Amino acid sequence: MPLRCAPAVTAVVRITGEDAAAFLQGQCSADLRGVALADALWLNRKGRVLAHTVIVKEADDSHLLLCPHLSAEALIAVVTANVIADDVVATDESALWQKWVVWGDEPKLAGAKVFATQRFGVAAWDVLAPIGAVAPGELAAFAELDALRIAAGVPAVPVDCGAHEFPQECGLEAWVSYTKGCYLGQEVMARIQSMGSLRRILRRVAGPVSVGHELKTPEGKAVGTVRSAAGDVGLALVSVDLPEGAVFGELRIGAPAQMAVR
Repeated sequence: MPLRCAPAVTAVVRITGEDAAAFLQGQCSADLRGVALADALWLNRKGRVLAHTVIVKEADDSHLLLCPHLSAEALIAVVTANVIADDVVATDESALWQKWVVWGDEPKLAGAKVFATQRFGVAAWDVLAPIGAVAPGELAAFAELDALRIAAGVPAVPVDCGAHEFPQECGLEAWVSYTKGCYLGQEVMARIQSMGSLRRILRRVAGPVSVGHELKTPEGKAVGTVRSAAGDVGLALVSVDLPEGAVFGELRIGAPAQMAVR
């Protein structure tokens, strides 16, 4: 696949301070110990998803947070909500970078920070390039990459999994640690893991789909809603009781959505 790229509206926030590493470890869903790059969810106390970030440990022990779906101001509010006496400083660095998402071949761009991502079901990278740098590949619409994501059955935050969903409902277990110890929402994550008490699941659907389309039984009971759609494929949050292959009108239920492990 040739190298293609689309401009990104990624928020870039740097976290510094003596307590930064311990604070991040105790707030997000990822185990940051011993890793330089991780995907993390920020959950509320009920275990629902507030945000997704890529977390990068820099050589100076600061951390860069990349968020593709919140403004820097909103991201800082989520990340620092529980800062009390901690030495933690969040700084918006979004304006310092030209931001791209690239797919196909690995980009080569002088002075850029390049981070591989599994978010789209194809080989892709988040790129932070110096302001004024040329595009790292052939320009394309982000919708093209998003269509590849949906066709691959890969969930996205917040369109498929947001403030009313658990990560496990939407195939985002790869971004949840069950072994790191305490963090916000961890008790709920542990309870779901041990009891498996989910009522919904994000599944692929095929047919004439559109976002917001309700799946209903012949009796008119709503059993799911399409969350992402591209062409004749989509992802729908449906009742966990619906089997693969079930048909609702012109829509056929497929396999569960799943995020790959980094």
